[in-house]
Amino acid sequence: MAPPPPSPPPVALKVVNLLLRVLTAVFLVISVIVLTTNSVTIGTIKFHFNDVYAYRYMLASAVIGLIYAAIQLFFTICQFATGATNSFNYQLDFYGDKVISYLVATGSAAGFGVTKDLKDVFIAVVALDSTDHVDEFFSKGYASASLLLFAFLCLAILSVFSSLAIAKR
Repeated sequence: MAPPPPSPPPVALKVVNLLLRVLTAVFLVISVIVLTTNSVTIGTIKFHFNDVYAYRYMLASAVIGLIYAAIQLFFTICQFATGATNSFNYQLDFYGDKVISYLVATGSAAGFGVTKDLKDVFIAVVALDSTDHVDEFFSKGYASASLLLFAFLCLAILSVFSSLAIAKR
């Protein structure tokens, strides 16, 4: 005898899934904007975010996460509108959420680490009278890393939901 067909996920779970996907995309967009507009001029020298390798990695992980979030947001809206689901969507959600969440988490960790280390070294080496511009530059780095961390948390929750969906399948 064949097993009964799986029941569709409840509407509340679909709404939470959609909301978390939107929040992930919003956090990633704001993180990219904050990071790419980050620069400081000290004397005649101008520093940009892309002068720091870890910030480049943060940007790459945020952009890859944003592309994934946009694709998944499209799929989620289509599933929400049509009500149709298949096992490929569950598999894509599960593995995609895992991989992208780890990528975004490592981008956030790299941002936090380099911001802490580089700020102390930069202030000690340059020996500025006023560190306001340096503080602003690294505060934007912290803000961008924090937004990546929030995106990771949303993706981690989505990963739990997708693993539960696979288990019910």
